[in-house]
Amino acid sequence: MRLPPSKFECPRCGFGVRPGDEQCGRCGEDLKPKAAQPIQVVLGAVRLDRRGAEGASSRIRSIEAVQVGRPELSLETKAEELERQEKALQERERQLNARAKEIEERSRERSAEKAEPGPNVNMDEIRSRLMEELAHHFEPELEAFQAQLDEKEAELQEARLRLQMLEVGQEVVGVDEVELARITDEIFRDLRDQVGSEPKLKDTGLLRTYITKLDEVLGGGIPEGHVVLFNGAPGTMKSTLTYTILHRAAVNGTPGLYLSVEQSRRSILRQMARMGMPEADCNGLLKVTDMREMRKEMAEHEGNWRELILSYVRAEQEATGFKVFVMDSLESFKALTEHCFSRQDLKDLFDWFKSLGITVLVISENVSDDWDEEGQGEAYLSDGIMEMLMREMTDSRVQRWVRCVKMRGANVDNRYYSMFHDGKEFNLALPLTNQPF
Repeated sequence: MRLPPSKFECPRCGFGVRPGDEQCGRCGEDLKPKAAQPIQVVLGAVRLDRRGAEGASSRIRSIEAVQVGRPELSLETKAEELERQEKALQERERQLNARAKEIEERSRERSAEKAEPGPNVNMDEIRSRLMEELAHHFEPELEAFQAQLDEKEAELQEARLRLQMLEVGQEVVGVDEVELARITDEIFRDLRDQVGSEPKLKDTGLLRTYITKLDEVLGGGIPEGHVVLFNGAPGTMKSTLTYTILHRAAVNGTPGLYLSVEQSRRSILRQMARMGMPEADCNGLLKVTDMREMRKEMAEHEGNWRELILSYVRAEQEATGFKVFVMDSLESFKALTEHCFSRQDLKDLFDWFKSLGITVLVISENVSDDWDEEGQGEAYLSDGIMEMLMREMTDSRVQRWVRCVKMRGANVDNRYYSMFHDGKEFNLALPLTNQPF
């Protein structure tokens, strides 16, 4: 018969232990009494009795109830939160679908607007404005035609009177029927030619630059006979702009002369050809010369450089009859004189320019914010000033700007315009900048 295990034996291996031992000496079993496991009770709330807590050594906060969380309530809360999120997503989806439909409707409306014809245009007003512009443009030609027509009508009326006098038997002294028939036939032939042909644009007194926006700025072009100063810093394309005006004038039948005091003729022609202006396009109406070429042609003449240049220009004008002259540059011409170039010398030079009776474009390299009459007298002696400058933009870009400071006898636009060359021609536009001008 097996005895019940003693309370002084190891419950695992049966080895004897002493009271108070915390661990078995054989197997190492933990002999400490285990704490009682807490009993899990699910309660909605626990109420405390304040009277029972008064005699205790520790005090408990006075509260009416302590909420004890339950797993079932936590799951319900999460389910409600998920349901709210699902409803929010459904509402968001509905809003997005409505927005998509609205965008689609607007796209259809815009497509319909593009397909529909534009607003009605008053053709009568456009036609009337066009007729006014044409009448103003061809007014000199029409007046000349009207004068010729009046003259021919007078001759025709006189011929008819003579014929009537012959029919009634009156004697007309000095009437030749053959001559009368010839005159009548000539009158009708001239009238038929004038009525059947398009009117030709006569000289309007302006030198067109054939740079569309620049002609608009100048009110149609540069008045003939003016001495115009092209003033600007290096790199503002003064030489290229004046050569462009000279080249396009020659292409359209107006001869010109370009005189460079410093740069060689070969260099100028090569540079301008790369800019889309070959010399061959001018049909021999544009002549470019430098100091070396001029010296060869003026070998038989004596005098200083200033006298030789003026004599050469005068002789070339008498020989070729050029109508436009460019001097590049005024500062280089002043440097050729043996003495200080005074204000009177400058006035004499500009008076000599005007005595030529042609349009003169003078390149100047002086740079000044304020025109000084003593230091820059050419600004006051010239008929027109084209100011050219390099303008630094806020984003580290640089633009070339040009404006007409003055042009006597012309209604010009004095605003600055941004100017750039695309390799073939100049283009002007109002500059894009956040700074007032």
